[in-house]
Amino acid sequence: MKQDNNLYLSPIKHSINAVLDLPGSKSIANRVLPLAAFASGVSVIHNVPDVGEDVQLMLQALGKLGIKIEKFATHANGCSSYRIHGCGGNIPVKSAELFLGNSGTSIRFLSATLALSDGEYVLTGIERMKERPIKDLIVALRALGSQIKCLENEGYPPLQTIPFIDDGVEQIELSGMISSQYLTGLLMALPLLRRDVRIKIYDELISRPYVEITLALLKMFGVTAYEEMPNVFKICASSGFNAVEYTVEPDASSASYFLAMAALSGSVTINNLSETSLQGDKNFAKVLAKMGAQVDYGSDSIKCSSAGQLTAINVDMEDMPDVAMTIAVLAIFANGTTKITGISSWKVKETDRLFAIATELRKLGVNVEYDDDSITVVAPCSIISDVAIDTYNDHRMAMCFSLIAVGGTAVTINDYHCVGKTFANYFDVMRELLY
Repeated sequence: MKQDNNLYLSPIKHSINAVLDLPGSKSIANRVLPLAAFASGVSVIHNVPDVGEDVQLMLQALGKLGIKIEKFATHANGCSSYRIHGCGGNIPVKSAELFLGNSGTSIRFLSATLALSDGEYVLTGIERMKERPIKDLIVALRALGSQIKCLENEGYPPLQTIPFIDDGVEQIELSGMISSQYLTGLLMALPLLRRDVRIKIYDELISRPYVEITLALLKMFGVTAYEEMPNVFKICASSGFNAVEYTVEPDASSASYFLAMAALSGSVTINNLSETSLQGDKNFAKVLAKMGAQVDYGSDSIKCSSAGQLTAINVDMEDMPDVAMTIAVLAIFANGTTKITGISSWKVKETDRLFAIATELRKLGVNVEYDDDSITVVAPCSIISDVAIDTYNDHRMAMCFSLIAVGGTAVTINDYHCVGKTFANYFDVMRELLY
């Protein structure tokens, strides 16, 4: 039952049994769309989610840059097909202000490309975006010769670029400890320089599977980029990107909530997602298997089924920080104490997720401890009912705490519309499956 911006979820008393065709991956779409926009020729991109704010912000930004974008088909799963008329690296609009909301992928990917272009651009967003660090990317861009500026606080958006003059720098260094999106932004931008460049990660690279997605997509667009030696990435001289036709995989992060529901009670099959999919979050199912769920892989599907009581685990989720949130909530239904490590990046996401997850779990009567890189959750004997969960304008907070109702306890999700960032009809899909 919806009351203003809050959504009451009554306890679910029966098992889920579903086969799902989920919207395309935001992570993939927000890489493919700018690559297609800066390619030579017309790309056709299918299964682009219409229900995610991040993707729509990217499409709007590309349109403001003068990229011709045509939607020519809409599909039943809330996705569309687009023709993207690429500019061949020559951005038509040379001066623009781009509002990118709280979309980290959009501002990080576009900042890198626009900082190496011949135009003048301002990139900004909501207040939370102005608190999300981007210093490491800025430092790397300046090392290449970019004159990118921080308009308010150094190291944070909003940003301003001016026409780039290539100094011919052959190698730059970059930190990979806060976000792999900085590396992805550079990998996507540097082919437009049409010469060899290397990026050396001088410390630790987190969320490596997302970098693997980027490298695979660059190859599809005709660019040679690879890890030449550990933590050194080479972008080879090329003539830019080639147009492609491509279908975006279902979002593995969104799939995590439904697979987790099945781990609690029932069975869910996710179509068009498999053990060989590009997204690292496909391995969320393997974490569920460690907790005691039954997981089966088809040639083009992943199926999760409940196999009885879940058990607590110790797990490093550095490569899957987004779906680690789902495990943190699922842990309250698993016998014992679950410890999740490798999640330092939570602090600089849409909200400080370490604080947010711990605060809301404690409202439910859960014993939680956390530090800068881990969270420990002790499964309670009972869960406090009818708690109102604050979501901190974070889509994943809203979706992962919906599991409380699936576990049999009434809960209210405050400001549930925040799911619009990536999966606007999430609660509609959940209602159709379980209520």
